[in-house]
Amino acid sequence: MDQGDRIDALMIRRYFSDGTSRTIPAQDAEAVIASAARSLQTTDELAGGFTWVGAVDPPTEQLEALRDDLGLHALAVEDAVNGRRQPKLQWFGEHLFIVLWRLRLTDEHRSVAISELYLFARDGLLITVERSRPGVPPLDVARLLDAAPPPLRGNALGALHSVVSAVIEGYVAVGAYVEDELEQLEDQVFDETQEDDAARLYSLRRDVGKVGRAVATIASSFENNRDKLQDFAEQYPTLIPYVLDLIDDLVSVARLTADQEAALDGVITTHENSIASRQGSDSRTIAAIAAILAIPAVVAGLYGMNFPDLPLTQLRLGWIVVVAVIIALELWAFFTLKRRRWF
Repeated sequence: MDQGDRIDALMIRRYFSDGTSRTIPAQDAEAVIASAARSLQTTDELAGGFTWVGAVDPPTEQLEALRDDLGLHALAVEDAVNGRRQPKLQWFGEHLFIVLWRLRLTDEHRSVAISELYLFARDGLLITVERSRPGVPPLDVARLLDAAPPPLRGNALGALHSVVSAVIEGYVAVGAYVEDELEQLEDQVFDETQEDDAARLYSLRRDVGKVGRAVATIASSFENNRDKLQDFAEQYPTLIPYVLDLIDDLVSVARLTADQEAALDGVITTHENSIASRQGSDSRTIAAIAAILAIPAVVAGLYGMNFPDLPLTQLRLGWIVVVAVIIALELWAFFTLKRRRWF
């Protein structure tokens, strides 16, 4: 991969404690990484600010250079290189490493698409690495950081909060879509006058599963690390309420998703029971019709054999009696099966 391709995958900015920022120009990726490393050593210039390095689908050598120059843990970088990791939160010394799944509703199919976001955070540094997927545009981290409210500007933890909060907003948007779809499907399944949309039902179950996998693990990780995250934010007291609110938001979304999964499973069970009931009813109806049709078939078959001793065969109007008997048997069978609700 040439240098031009590598530059496009990487961006670096310095954010100062007063909320201002400056994009660092570089002719190649190596210069950008070196600049980020120098910024961590020039705390006077940063005056309590931080450096953000953003990468979208970076090559392996670029992440390895970030690891070597910025002191990232090898295991965390390995996860970002390999991709397809489950959401999690880990501590590597003073470094915080977070894996998030970003969720987005695709416009074409109204289904949930997933991309992966890897966050490396420490005092004075935030690195975001995104593995893009079809249907999910990369997160505009620079815009998020520039639009952050004053309490969240000028430090890496506030920037981390802004990024994670944007991901949670994606969860909430998908959750609202799921809730709307769930209500409509409940109306279909529990209303006998409406026809069930099985494809839509199982498609929604797949989407709810994606949301559950994206939210459940990371919500429990944040909840379990509540005290440690508070300690991480202790040098910025104004941030602590934001951190706690972020954790509560994640836990709330996880609970909502679990409730939606349970409700949808109930709808699916009802749908499947309804199908089984309809199939049983159809089977009884088919069997009843077959029984009614069997009566004239059997009688006609017997008389069609032309046995000389069959009743009424010697009488001129005997066939009328046979037809009357068939009709009587048909009526008896029909009303008997009707009374037993086989029709």
